[in-house]
Amino acid sequence: MPKRRCKFTDELQSKYPCFRAGRVEWEAECMTCTPGTYISIANKGSGDLEIHMNSEKHFRNFRGETSSEKLTKCFVKSNSKLDESVCAAEGTVAFRTVAHHNSFKSMDCTSKLLGEMFNDSEVAKRISSGHTKTGAIVNSVLAPHAVQEVINSLQDIPFCGVSTDASNHGAVKIFPILIQYFDYENGGLQTAQSLLFLFSLA
Repeated sequence: MPKRRCKFTDELQSKYPCFRAGRVEWEAECMTCTPGTYISIANKGSGDLEIHMNSEKHFRNFRGETSSEKLTKCFVKSNSKLDESVCAAEGTVAFRTVAHHNSFKSMDCTSKLLGEMFNDSEVAKRISSGHTKTGAIVNSVLAPHAVQEVINSLQDIPFCGVSTDASNHGAVKIFPILIQYFDYENGGLQTAQSLLFLFSLA
């Protein structure tokens, strides 16, 4: 009588989830080790799986797998609550950078520092606004919104004062604009200011 071979069953797969069916029914493939690592279970069944799991090769691969982050954790799902929180945080930091007259280059360090200081916060760890992204947020999101808010505020204001000047900022010619007006409903004297980047001197 030929010896009966042990087969890889659903019961074995539920008991050992790191294995799946191999090329033939008396084989199992280890998903922790490199692809194509097949273990014959024809003789001892689950005993063969236990021997492989206790091997140095499997232990080394298992240790590397558990210490590695999944690739999906590197990305934020779009339109998710986390995505909105990260965008709001990056916008807030960009606004405070402009409000305190800090250089955009300081954001290269600040965004990394926030992730290290608040490593228990998923939002802080995912902030990635360096100087380029911060500049884009300010120029493409915050500035147009601020200008539109001033325009809306001036719709019912009959008189306003406008002051301007010209100066150089490195290789860029800038024109600061200051607008003052009186709005009784919003607390009296209001001041709006902006910078118009006209042309580069470089």
